[in-house]
Amino acid sequence: MLQFTKYNNKIMAANISDTDVIIDTEGITVPECAHGPALMFVRYSGSDAGRRFFACSAFRDRKDCSFFQWCDEKVSQEKLEMRKVINKSMQPKYSHRQYRERFQLVLKGIHKNERQLCRTCGLFLLPDEEKEHEDHNILNKINKALLKLPSQLFTPLDNNKTYAQYLFSKKTVAFVLEQLKSLNKTHVICLGAPRIHEAIMNEENGMLKSYLLDLDFRYMQVCGPENFSRYNMFNHHFFDGERSVKFLTKFLTGCSHDQVAMVFDPPFGGMVEALSVSIRKISELWKSVTKAPTDLTLPILWFFPYFMEKRIIDSFKDFQMLDYKVDYDNHTLFRGDVKKHGSPVRIFTNIHPQKIKLSADEGYRFCAVCKRYSAKENIHCDVCDSCPTKYGATYRHCFKCDRCIKPSKEHCEVCRTCQLKGHSCDKPSQGCHICGALDHKRRECPEKGSQKASKRKRKWVENRSKKKMKC
Repeated sequence: MLQFTKYNNKIMAANISDTDVIIDTEGITVPECAHGPALMFVRYSGSDAGRRFFACSAFRDRKDCSFFQWCDEKVSQEKLEMRKVINKSMQPKYSHRQYRERFQLVLKGIHKNERQLCRTCGLFLLPDEEKEHEDHNILNKINKALLKLPSQLFTPLDNNKTYAQYLFSKKTVAFVLEQLKSLNKTHVICLGAPRIHEAIMNEENGMLKSYLLDLDFRYMQVCGPENFSRYNMFNHHFFDGERSVKFLTKFLTGCSHDQVAMVFDPPFGGMVEALSVSIRKISELWKSVTKAPTDLTLPILWFFPYFMEKRIIDSFKDFQMLDYKVDYDNHTLFRGDVKKHGSPVRIFTNIHPQKIKLSADEGYRFCAVCKRYSAKENIHCDVCDSCPTKYGATYRHCFKCDRCIKPSKEHCEVCRTCQLKGHSCDKPSQGCHICGALDHKRRECPEKGSQKASKRKRKWVENRSKKKMKC
């Protein structure tokens, strides 16, 4: 179950509330669903608390992918065979090569006034296929200029946990390309960022080259394997296997390690722990192909909401959050022109912030103390020795907590911390879901992911159930 953060009376997926993903599966046979190797999870509530299970890495909703298997379950041969049938039925209708062949027929054999795209199926139609899609949403008269802008042709898939195709605004795209060029990058891996890839591919000067990694099969029509691979960022799964890895390797071959960067725009409801594994594996490939020094990591621009900062920093200690407010075209929560304080989405990067120049015309200024660009409301605090404001009005320093806080909070002598005005002081602490201790939360538990903790939790649930039955 996802826990959601309420943001100005709207809902945004933030994190999984009572479930953790277990990354270490060494020595365990990991089953596969239609979207590649499953992920192992453990839930901390309910009758099966502590019991581990496998589920689809990409889709959290069982309606989108019904795969589920207990880790201690003995799966029959009949069920395994049925699973193969289901997995095959969920694959795209055509192979990457077949999609490309169809697209070439559409491009060269059909007049622009006759070209059609079924937006319901995400498929460019051949002349004899119109009847099959007569009740669907059909886009007609597609010229070559539009064919170069597939992100404007395809209907955005806005599943917040899997696709979340909230498309960058023109201003954000221009900013990203400008920064990549100023950093002397020539090869860009666009992970879940089709609009950045599209902009690079359409540039006339050709200073940048791009390779798109995305789960969306529709891009197999407009992009060849030399610049696109269907890829699951939650389990580092290339759907075309080694063939795709070879094309990505070829893309990186011949360029210096410092000419490569990755632009990463994952679903905001995605699991940072799983994403971090994929990022590290791509970084290892980059390091191997470009002969980069072992102490370096692939330069990354990661787009994520500011309130997920701790999750990212926990996984990548060398990342920092920039003040740049990232705008999207097709989501009102992430558009600066409709939000009082601008978009809550930021850029997290392992590139030194001083190298990312933010425009004074947009309200940014350079902080000589922090050696980075800050938003106009992000005023330097001499006590904290940093520019602490993350979002909204300027933060103020609380000397009792010894940190800067949002102006909407005030120090509570009972709670001994800064809380929202009007909060309840007698609300009991939930403590740790794993070991039950009150001095830390689940994510900091030293026993997190251990079999011992899982057994303890299951025993606790069983005892609680027995007590309820007696009552």
